[in-house]
Amino acid sequence: MYNGSQELTALISARICHDLASPLGAIANGLELLELTGLGDTPEVTLLSDSVNSATARIEFFRIAYGPANPKTLISPAIAQKTLAKNFAERKISINWTPVLDCPRPIAKLLFLLIQATETVLPYGGEVEVSQTERRWSIVCTARETRVNAHPWDHLTNDENADPLQSSQVQFGLARLQAAELDVDISYTNTPKTLTVTVS
Repeated sequence: MYNGSQELTALISARICHDLASPLGAIANGLELLELTGLGDTPEVTLLSDSVNSATARIEFFRIAYGPANPKTLISPAIAQKTLAKNFAERKISINWTPVLDCPRPIAKLLFLLIQATETVLPYGGEVEVSQTERRWSIVCTARETRVNAHPWDHLTNDENADPLQSSQVQFGLARLQAAELDVDISYTNTPKTLTVTVS
């Protein structure tokens, strides 16, 4: 059986990603056929191609952030970097995944959720660097301006009195649950131009 609603939520996310991947792949194949016929240079085909690539990148990100996290599964630095870079490219956010060792899927899930959370404080884009020292993970955001609203960040450290989350903020609640499952703590500090999130 399942350990709780969090595990079922992960399976639902995986099912949605799986079902959406097939039609997106079919659209991509259709666009390739149009390119072979010489119609691939039109603005309409370019727009469709960009949209398909963006949606596919988000699905790849969602699979890690919201899908099941088998402790025996590892994610390589190259896959982590590629998935993050493609997902945030359109939002003017540069990602640098610096750890050189493979990352256990449960940790990667937590980090991806936290990285998505940092997106909310970067209205004009910025740079995000993920690093690891022994058992501590850090996510450092640098930008010309950061805007940290206590809500929903309160959910990462103490959600007892925090206001309910909106659907666009679900990553905060899931990150808190994932941290509890891994028995790790989340903390963050910020200045007008930086935000640092620590997992230890």
